[in-house]
This record gives sequence, C-alpha cells and structure tokens, in this order.
Amino acid sequence: MDIQLERVRLSGDLLKTIFLETMRGKSLGRILRDYTFSEIELSGNVLDLGSGSDSPSYKPFMRYKEPFSITYSDYHRGGENLVKINLEEPFEIEPDSYDFVTCFNVLEHIYNYKNIIRESCRILKRGGKFIGSTPFLHIFHASPYDYFRYTHQALIRMFEEDNFTCERMVYLGLGPFSLAISHWVTILPTVTRAIFVFPAICLDVLLSKFTKTPVMNYTLSYFYVFRKN
Repeated sequence: MDIQLERVRLSGDLLKTIFLETMRGKSLGRILRDYTFSEIELSGNVLDLGSGSDSPSYKPFMRYKEPFSITYSDYHRGGENLVKINLEEPFEIEPDSYDFVTCFNVLEHIYNYKNIIRESCRILKRGGKFIGSTPFLHIFHASPYDYFRYTHQALIRMFEEDNFTCERMVYLGLGPFSLAISHWVTILPTVTRAIFVFPAICLDVLLSKFTKTPVMNYTLSYFYVFRKN
C-alpha cells in the first residue's frame, strides 16, 4: 500500500470551474471529481456503471480519443446506449470486453460491493482500468440505500484483493471550511451559492498556510484509478 496520495491543487482554471459548476447547481465534491476526471483520456470500449442515464452530469468532462465507444448502465431501465445491470449480481457480459470501467459515487450504495470489483476485473481486458469515486465525509444520501464510507486504505485493499493495482488515489477536498459548507449550501438558490463557497475556499487556503493540519483530514471524496493486472 505504498501509493502516493494526491491532492487537488487550486488553480485559476479550477476556480473558474468551481464558479461555473456551482452556478449550475453542482456540489463542490462533484466539481472536484469531474475536474480530476477531465485529466484522464479514455479510449476503446468503456462501460459506465450506475450512471442512471446516458447523460450523466460528468459527461461534459469526459476526454477521449478515437476509437471510442461508451455504454451507460442503470438498474431499472435500458435504452439504445443504456443497458440494465444489477450491480449486486454477476454481469451478463463476456470476459475481457472493455478497456475502461467507470463508476462514480456508486459503491457506497451497493451492499455487495465486492461483486462490482470482481465483475469489473472479469470484464476488463488485461491492463484495462477501473476509474471511480466514492464519497467520504458526506451526508447520508440513500439511492435507495446508503451503506458505506471507505477510506483510501480500504479502497486500495478491496481492489488489490481482486487483481487490481492502484495507479492513482486523489483525495478531493480543500479544507475544513469548504467541507463545512459543501452540503448545506446546496439548499440555497444557485445564484447565491458562490457567495459562500469562495470565502470558505479562501479561509482554507489561509489555514493551510499557517497551520500543519493535513488537508486530507477533510476529504469530501476519493477519486481513483485501478489497473487490472
């Protein structure tokens, strides 16, 4: 478990993204996830587990090169580019079918989470990658159930037990002030949210300069990339 933990670095581009996506109603945790996701280039066959539709909120942040084909999935319905998959049971998919599996904010809702990891390993080609995220310091959000919160140590061990190697583990959070307001601010009208979000981020920046409190203590969620061995 020697993987070097990464953190999200503030930049002008990230601050601009936070402002725009906050105005669109997205939470800070999802914004940081999507921004990190945009650093990764997808190609080949991609399966998106638990997306719920063929137009998830992170779709505009996908970066890919041809050849590229993505299939979305949901438990309740299917469609032209949306397949029905019960994540608690073996997938009806041939082995070695995909180059990437993506799975964002889904594992915490699945009691039999090992099935997702094991089946993803089975359907990925050798060297294929599982890209995902899970919340950590987050409110209860049943959809329809909310079972788990995983630390980065648990995630690494869970995937390594099923023939994966961790390539990246990023803790998504900026500090205690933005963490404190990240959830309740979503009940406000979208045009007012930035008024609270940006002062909180400024306080986090100041705190990190004058104290030794690790930012990872205030992780909203984890973003990770695992490679099939």
